[in-house]
Amino acid sequence: MSVLLSFVTVLAWGTWIPLAQIVPGVPQRSRIFYVAVGNVILAAAALIVGGGHLSLGWREFWLPLAGGMVWTVGNFAAFRASETIGLARAAGTWTPLNIITAFVWGALLFGELNSFGATRVVVLVAAFVVMSAGVVMVVSARDTQPSDRGAAVRNAGRQRAGLLWATATGVLWGSYFIPAQWAKVPAQVANFPLALGILLAGSVLAVSAGEPVRLSQKITALQVAAGLLFGIGNIALLGLVSRVGTGAGFTIAQLSLLVNASIGIWVFKVPRPGTRPAKTAIAGIVLAGVGGGVIGAIR
Repeated sequence: MSVLLSFVTVLAWGTWIPLAQIVPGVPQRSRIFYVAVGNVILAAAALIVGGGHLSLGWREFWLPLAGGMVWTVGNFAAFRASETIGLARAAGTWTPLNIITAFVWGALLFGELNSFGATRVVVLVAAFVVMSAGVVMVVSARDTQPSDRGAAVRNAGRQRAGLLWATATGVLWGSYFIPAQWAKVPAQVANFPLALGILLAGSVLAVSAGEPVRLSQKITALQVAAGLLFGIGNIALLGLVSRVGTGAGFTIAQLSLLVNASIGIWVFKVPRPGTRPAKTAIAGIVLAGVGGGVIGAIR
């Protein structure tokens, strides 16, 4: 079951952001709102089909709801990072921070590293170094900088801003599911208030910006479908971490980098396929995947 949950999480999380971003020019807050709508539809269906009973207790309802609001802020940061520096580099930046944050929470709140002996700690550190090296390769892979000095300065500013957005994503997305896990209720039950929190924060973002919320039927359908994909991956992740632990489960989920960074190169063409930066990014993706896989396996 853990293998199946891992596969579903990686595939769903690797494809939902590219699907949400495939049409350019859509306000990011509007994207988030419709992604949240698709996610809450999936969460409600899972709750009904799973026969779960919703409770309004602070652990069962309000903590996951707060986690959902944290996820929405992280999602806004992720979309801004992807828009600014490209999906491959953005995902390559937030991935290790996701893992570090999840491992820290797992150690502090759930004592998940207490049983680790010296050998496992060494393997864990070595695997993280390998994964980090791959991520550095992904982050450093960029197309040739503009020769015009003014354009180069502007581009450098965009790069810094994009990396800051990606850093915020890493911390926030490494934390959002912790309240739902702490509640210790079935995944489909905790996921519904979490989805409500995502929708609530997404609605506030969309309304406060004054951006157009009404989109064409095609674009709306794409955003809702992206939300359904995210919801599938989210339920699979909640089930996975309950079996293998917070740090290991979330590390496995970050192998979605292999999917969305590859889509960033071959679909969005950032960096352009066939160029040296693209080859460097692909090599980094593979290296990061190997390291992440070892981290997940030693749990």
